Formats: sequence, C-alpha cells, structure tokens
Amino acid sequence: MCALLAPAFLLAPAPALAQKVDFDVPEQRAVTGIPEFARQAKIQIVAPANIDGLRTRAVRGRLSVDEGLRRLLRGTALFVIARNGNAISLAARPRVVKRVTRMPSPRQPRAPVQPKAELPREQNPDPDIVVTGTIQPERKLDAGLAITTVTLDRIRELAPNNTADILKLAPGIWAETTGGATGANVFVRGFPTTGDAPFLTVQLDGAPIYPPTELAFSENTTLFRVDDMIDRVEILRGGTSPIYANGQPGAVMNFIQRTGTLELEGGLRLSTTDYGTRRADAYLTGPITPKTVFAIGGFYRASDGLRHTQFPADLGGQITANITHEFEGGRVTAYARYTRDRNAFYTGVPLLADGKGNFNALPGFDPLRDTLIGNDTRRLAIENGPGQSRSVDLSEGRGVALFLAGMSFEWSPDESIKITNRLNVTAGDANTIGLFTGPVPETLGQYLSKTIARANGDPRIVAAAGLASSGQGSLASNGLPITPDRYVLTAGLWSISERISSITDEFRVTRTIGTEHKLTAGFFIAKSKSEDLRLLGNNLLLLAEPNARRIDLRLNNGVQASRDGFVSATTGQVVGGSDSTNVALFLSDKWSASDSTTIDAGIRIEHQSLRGGVQNVLTGNDFDGNPLTIYNNNGARLLTTSRPLVDDAYRVSWAAGIVQRLVPDRLTLHARMNRGSNLQSFDKLRIGDQRTQSANVFEAGVDYADGPVRASINTFLNLFSGLQFTRLLAQPDGTIGSIVLTGGARAAGIEIETEVQPSEGWSIEFRGTYEDGRYKGFGGNAGHRIVRQPNLQFAVSPSYTAKVGSADLKVTGTYTYVGVRYSDVENLQRLPPYATVDAGLHFRLDNGVYINLIGQNLLDTFGLTEGNTRVLGAVLTSGPVIARPLFGRNLTVSFGYRF
Repeated sequence: MCALLAPAFLLAPAPALAQKVDFDVPEQRAVTGIPEFARQAKIQIVAPANIDGLRTRAVRGRLSVDEGLRRLLRGTALFVIARNGNAISLAARPRVVKRVTRMPSPRQPRAPVQPKAELPREQNPDPDIVVTGTIQPERKLDAGLAITTVTLDRIRELAPNNTADILKLAPGIWAETTGGATGANVFVRGFPTTGDAPFLTVQLDGAPIYPPTELAFSENTTLFRVDDMIDRVEILRGGTSPIYANGQPGAVMNFIQRTGTLELEGGLRLSTTDYGTRRADAYLTGPITPKTVFAIGGFYRASDGLRHTQFPADLGGQITANITHEFEGGRVTAYARYTRDRNAFYTGVPLLADGKGNFNALPGFDPLRDTLIGNDTRRLAIENGPGQSRSVDLSEGRGVALFLAGMSFEWSPDESIKITNRLNVTAGDANTIGLFTGPVPETLGQYLSKTIARANGDPRIVAAAGLASSGQGSLASNGLPITPDRYVLTAGLWSISERISSITDEFRVTRTIGTEHKLTAGFFIAKSKSEDLRLLGNNLLLLAEPNARRIDLRLNNGVQASRDGFVSATTGQVVGGSDSTNVALFLSDKWSASDSTTIDAGIRIEHQSLRGGVQNVLTGNDFDGNPLTIYNNNGARLLTTSRPLVDDAYRVSWAAGIVQRLVPDRLTLHARMNRGSNLQSFDKLRIGDQRTQSANVFEAGVDYADGPVRASINTFLNLFSGLQFTRLLAQPDGTIGSIVLTGGARAAGIEIETEVQPSEGWSIEFRGTYEDGRYKGFGGNAGHRIVRQPNLQFAVSPSYTAKVGSADLKVTGTYTYVGVRYSDVENLQRLPPYATVDAGLHFRLDNGVYINLIGQNLLDTFGLTEGNTRVLGAVLTSGPVIARPLFGRNLTVSFGYRF
C-alpha cells in the first residue's frame, strides 16, 4: 500500500485529537483534501492507494480533529482503522469484482494491505467504527448491526449516576437506575425478567468481566465503574452476540479502554454536585519505548448521596493501568484494574395513591430526596441462628472489592490471517446490605392489632402468658412512646455476601480466502465460581418517615414483639456456591457475495459443567426457646447437611444475516436472525428448575448517513421459551417466601436512532423504542404485558455549539418520555408514564481547560420506576403504598484539564 503523507505535522507539536482547530478545507479530490486536512490539523494521515476517484467533504469552522475527520470522510469509502500518537491510518472498504459467469475465473488480486506497523487498533476515536460483534474493525454503516457507540466526551456530557445510566443512550434497552450508584435492573428488547440484568453482558476490550449474568444481586453493571480510562463503549443488541465471547443472546456493553500514546498526554477532572459529591478523575499516557506505551488512571469519590442518608453514601475509587507493545505484524495489551467502592442502596419509599392512578408524597416524606435508611438503622446486629448474630452496616450498601486483569493479543503473520486472543481474570467480593421494603404502610394501631391476633393464635404463647388485649410501641433508641395513628412499615435488613471469580479466554483465527470470504474459527473457555452467604428476612418495624426510626413493641401480657426494632430474625438463608466450566467452539463466515451484498453466518456449540451445593435450612425455629419473644419464633436455621447442585448441559447457538449496501456509503439494509440461550446458574439450580431460557430473534434494519443526516432504524421480533422467574415475597409474619413462574413470551418492536444537523452549530438527536411484549403459556398471566418494560420510550436531544470569546460553548438538552409499565406479571401494579428534562452547558478552552455543568430532572418530575415487587396483588391502588421514584433535580459541575 502506498500512502499520502502530510509533512506539515512536523512543523509544530500535534494537538490532542479532542482539542479544537480552525478548519477551512473545501470539498475536493481525496488525494489533495486529505493532505490539506492533515496540514491544518498538524497530524500525519496515512491513506490507502487508489483513492483517485474519491472526493472528501468540506470541513469548516472550529472543530475537534476527531469531528473534523469524521466530516471530511463522510460519504467516502474511507474510515479510520488505526491511531498511533499523532499518526492516523485510513483504510478503504474492499470492493468485490462481480462474477459474470459461473465458469472458473482468474484469481482476483488481494485487497491493499496495511503495512505491518499500522495494524488495526481497537482504541479508535471515530464513533463510526465498531469492533463489537465483528471480526475486524468495521464501519457501523457496513456492519449491519443494531449497535450504539458512546464516546467518553458523550459520557461526560451525560454525567451518569452509575454504569447502567449509559444504557439510556441506546434504544431497545430499559434501565432502572434509581437504586443509586449501583444495583440497576436492565431489560433488553422485551426479554422477560423480574430484575437484575441476566440478558446483559459487560465486557472490557471484548472480554466478559463475569460470564454468569444470572447471579442474584450481582448484575454485571454493578461490578463495573466508569472513569476517564475508558475510550468509548459499544452497545450491541442481538445480531451476532450469541456467537462470540460468552454467547449473550440479549445485549453486550463493551467498554474499550484508553491505551498509551507516543507523546505524553494526560488529564485531570474535578467534579462536585449539589448533593455533596467530591470526585477526582485522572489519567496519564505516554511512551516507554518507541514501540511500547502505557496508560494509567482512575478515580476517587466521596458523596453524601442522591438521597439524604445521614452518612456518606458513596465512598471509594479505582485504579487502572495498561501497557501496549507493538511488534512486527501485531500488538499485545496487558491491563490490571482494582476497584474498591461502596454505595448506599435505595429501595422503595412510602407514598400515597389516590385511587385514580396518581401518586403523591406521604406527608413529611420527600419521595424524590428522602430515604428510609439513616443513622438509626445503619449499624445493627441481625439474629441468624440460636445464639448467633451478624453485625451489618447499611453504609456498605452494594459495593465491590474487585480485581480485574487481562491481556488482548492481535497478530497477522501475513495479509490473509489474523489471530486474536482475549483473556480476562476477575476476582473479589460483591456484597449487598440494604433495606428491602415489604408490605404497604399502615398505622401502628393496625399493626398492633395484627400482632395481638397472631400472638393470641399461638397456643404456646397463650399457655405461657394468657391472652393479650393491647400493646405499646416506643422508639427503640430512647423508649419514647409512639401514638397509634402514626404510619409504620416493615423492611428487611438483608445481608448478601458474594465472593466471585472467573477466568475467560477467547481465541480466534480469521482467514481471508480470496476477496470473498473471511472465515473465523475459535474457542471460548470460562471458569466461574461463586460463594454465597445470604441472610434474608430480618424485618425492622419502622416509622414511615425520612431516615426511619426503629420501633419496639410490647404487649400487655408480657410478650416482647420486637428486639431493637427487629420483628423477625433471619427467616431465609442461602449458604452455598457453584463452580462452572464452559467450553464453546464457534465458526463463522463472512461472504462478500457482490460489491454491494455481504452475507454472514455463524454457529456456536457449547458445553457447561456446573457443580455446587447449598446448605439445607430448617425454617420455623424458635431461636431462643422462649415463646414470649415472638420476634425470633420463626427463624431459619442452617443444618449440617447440604444438597448438591449438578448440571451438564449443551447449547447450540447460531446467527445469520445479510447486509445490502443499497446506495454505497449512504444507505444500507440488513436482515438478521439468531437463536441464543442462557444456560444454568446457581440460583436456577438451587430453586430446582433446570430450564434453559432460549430466544429466537428476527430483526431487520436500515442505516443511512449522508451529509447532515444519520439514522438507524431496527425492527425486531423475539420468541422466548423456557423462561423461569423467581419472585421473593415478604410475608406478614416476617418470613421470605418465593414463587417460581415458568412459560414463554413474545415481543415485537422498533428502535430508532437519528442525528440531524439542520444548520451550522445545531444538532438534534432522537432515539426511541416502541415494543409490545406479552407472556405466552403463563397460565392466567398469558397475554399480560411483560413486567417492568415500557411500551414506549423516547428522548429528543437538541444541542447548539458556538464560539464565545476564546471558548467553545455547547448547550445541550434532553426531553425523555417513558410510557406505562407494570411492576408485576399479573399487571395489577400499574406504573404511570412520566417525562423528564435534562440540560447542560459545556465550555472548552484552547489551552485544554474544559467545564461541564449538567442538570438532571430539572422539573423535579415525580416518576415511578418500580412498584411493590415483593408483594402480590393490586397494592398500588389507593392509600399508603411502597414504590421507588426517580431522583429529584440535581446539578453536577466538573472542571477539567487535558494536555
């Protein structure tokens, strides 16, 4: 391959690719337009040969080098395939010579090949290039996939409260992120689930961080923190995802790391919020040798939390480092990351329902800013057996102490072969301590009446103390009496300790055969382990007020109905673990049937061996043998015996698609279908149902990019079978029950993702999803809407960029609408629609300084994301209820410097 080299970059130091340059490059032939752009940007651009027939677009105005290059190349067959310091390499999409006869024809010449020193790099500033779900870096327009790319700058503009918040920028996904900095519930394209995120895999540089996505309380986004060591994230829905890595049939969230540079670069960002956040992000990249570079960075944060907890809600940080070495024909990157972060976990709050589908605040409780947790419930001891207790601290919330390390390897011994390997090791703790709400609030008098009836219905209590006729409630902290008309509720203080580890490795070999076929073969192996200690129940009787205070109850016959506010001991225990080994082989082929048509197909065969066990539990125990202390008369006690968990399963997944470039470099059509499944997990085997959850997915879409308009529209039809839901239910006596639901479902919908630039400086983004998902074969629930997913959601995001003095000013806004959802499979708990407004101001100075000001939920919208999921029935109709609302209006300010 020959190259166009722009020597002007030698005259001055190269600016960072994100910094702004005043461009004035007219539309012209590519052979002159690319060198002119490089001269003005003070960078080097290496372009392929034979571009005489191409023309580049005009680039004018003050733009970042990234944005300017994207505009320059829009509509051409060129795309960024590698970046090395201040040098950028372009590649051209190969064109296939049509065969006009079935007779043998002479072998076609190979497509131009990049020199060995310019191999494709996964870190790529061009959001038009994707690496997830593809066998090599590819333009989104040509990939024919439902995939969304979010750059680090876009993440900063969003100011996400947690990792799952970023998923709101991708259509087809609904993320409930009102649990705080972690603990999201993520739903994908109508895939039915009651919570967590079993149909989402988080990857780092293409390697799953923890393959078992169905471990309760440890969904993948909880295990990952976002900082400035991320270059971008790619979010793939469906398509080829069942073939590669851990074979996720739903969605893949692939974070691409920032890697080293040949010149010393770095950045520091300080952030604060109006709810008391102090956060610092930093990174440094540079050379070690001419072929070896490094990157190191991380964050530290302390925050009072999005709700008033009375103690530090978020505390911790992260450090990441990686080294990249380039050698003849390839490169290798090794990385390590350690995270120690704890985050308060927010569940439902008390509200008032008016019987007409509307909800209001309970007097004295701000549903947008208050929470039940506080100093009075922070440090307590739960009773988990005769003479046994465990101290817990609510400030630990949902936290992680997690270590990740891995390596990615790429090597092309010649132009027709590419070998890749991605290795990741994860080990650490992912624990949860939280208040999990149960039945709806009631008055203390009502609660006392039920307690008296329960005590008088127990022959042991009546024999020991006689009948009770009244009782008294008082604050557990100081003994002050409480009037019977005060609203009270019960909430379980749950303690979940999970020690997890995994090692994954994916090896691929891609062979280019002639100019038509790219054949890929590989294997994936994963070794995953979990050790669980879950103490459930532990119900506290609380005043329905901010930072709820504990209540002690005593009946007039001497019965003590509570201990330090606890009206139950541990009523459910899960002690056990599992060790699984997954081995998969996959084969795929990408066939260029013509210069405008590409067909791909792949198959994956996987075997899973899962071994584990769970300790047997005996329920209904009186922990102290005293019938008059009814708060621990129904405990769950561990036995010395255990029950083995054994499963060996196979799955065959496949995917196929066709991509038609209807108008080259502008309009692409695609159609795809796949079959994928989730294999067994510790929790499914523990409950006793060994179903494999499978989905047949059909999708079709169109991608368009021309001038100021970019659009991606995808339709989908998903058919599900073998579904298994487990719902934990809070019983009136403090025990934790569960029900298992099995059946199938069907979901159809459309996703839209567009960006229009109507005039200089203006941009309007629109993303939206409409879906109709319903259960099938669910008995009386057949035909009901799939739980917790909106039928309609969309967002409109206009922005305007202008020059103000020596700064570039960008004003952003987002209007988001979320439609009706149901919090239960019975469709009795209706969650009404809501809309929010966000806005931001973003300043960029020529010297590398930048300032971001972001306001979220500016109108203080009162929207509900979750109902009373641990109670059956129409419990959201009228009177006091429990539900989880949005966070109130909040502001984030960050000051940064990049060099």
